[in-house]
Amino acid sequence: MRLGRRVSLVRPTRSLEAALLRSVRSTLLAAVAVSAVLAGTLTGSGPAFAAPMWPVPAPYPSSSEPVETLADIPVGSEYVALGDSYSAGYGLADPTRLPTGACGQSARDYPHRIAARFGLALTDVTCAGATSKDVTSGFQFKGVPPQIRSLSDRTRLVTLTIGGNDADLFGTAGSCLALSPKGPVFSGRDAPSCRSTLVQDGDDQLGAKIESRVALGIADTLAAVRAAAPNAVVVFLGYPAIFPDADHTPKGGCFRSALDLGTLTGSFPSNTYPFTNTDVRYLHSVQQRLNDVSATAARAAGVRFVDVFSTTQAHSACATKKPYVAGVSLDGTGDLRRIDLEPGALHPNDRGVAYLTKRVAAATRTLAG
Repeated sequence: MRLGRRVSLVRPTRSLEAALLRSVRSTLLAAVAVSAVLAGTLTGSGPAFAAPMWPVPAPYPSSSEPVETLADIPVGSEYVALGDSYSAGYGLADPTRLPTGACGQSARDYPHRIAARFGLALTDVTCAGATSKDVTSGFQFKGVPPQIRSLSDRTRLVTLTIGGNDADLFGTAGSCLALSPKGPVFSGRDAPSCRSTLVQDGDDQLGAKIESRVALGIADTLAAVRAAAPNAVVVFLGYPAIFPDADHTPKGGCFRSALDLGTLTGSFPSNTYPFTNTDVRYLHSVQQRLNDVSATAARAAGVRFVDVFSTTQAHSACATKKPYVAGVSLDGTGDLRRIDLEPGALHPNDRGVAYLTKRVAAATRTLAG
């Protein structure tokens, strides 16, 4: 199914739900292809790619007539963009194939827009699936060095998003896709929700991970960036809302099924939101924790943190009007032997990237304008 194709949603009967369950679940459970795209390709936890040797991205030339200029960062200055899929524009058109094609980087990402706005020479090493380690010391793909190696004392602006893959937020979200607002989840062996498996006796495994190992990884990354680019303005961007708060959740919930009658022939609805009511609340709280530890780490490092989580609650993937984050769209073969998550699911759409650009531009202007 092509991106943007509209398929009318049908409220399944119990017999249809049973048929869909029998026909689809074995495929989803066997390959967990839905979450594999998020948890493998995007988090780097899948098999290593035999990526081509890393082509060092030549700086994109600055515009001779930028929209505006910065007093402390002259036109033509070196700007390096670091981070994961939310900086790389994963799922958008115009792929750059840098640092390697597996990174899913788009020339429509916010770093390209920032560079064009202020007339800066951009080196964009953002890559879907990047973790804090991939920024500071890891080789995310064969031949792809740590992103931080792109920084130097000549760098005047650095932007980044990081932490989501450390927390496995996207892999978790991919494994939480459900059959109904009350569950079960596809990959949970009839678990009614992801929360039911991740929170045991009041112990939130994912939340604890965020407040310990993830927080430390973010703090170490920001310190390393400051040291590697001592003359740069650093802007650390948070994640927009994927899961809304209670005030922006419809009375009947957010659930929009990823399965309908067409699924039995390999066709799927587009822009769906197949999360249980319980998991919408739970995953919102997970995002809140990640946002909080990111803000704390930024303050400690003396880095500007741009909080876009609290300001985008009305524009999450749950929203049906002007969302900033794309919903879930599946694709697969007619015999249902392969089911995949389409690129860009649960990531900023063009409207969302425009908003992120606006917020990063405002922070940069404040710091260097």
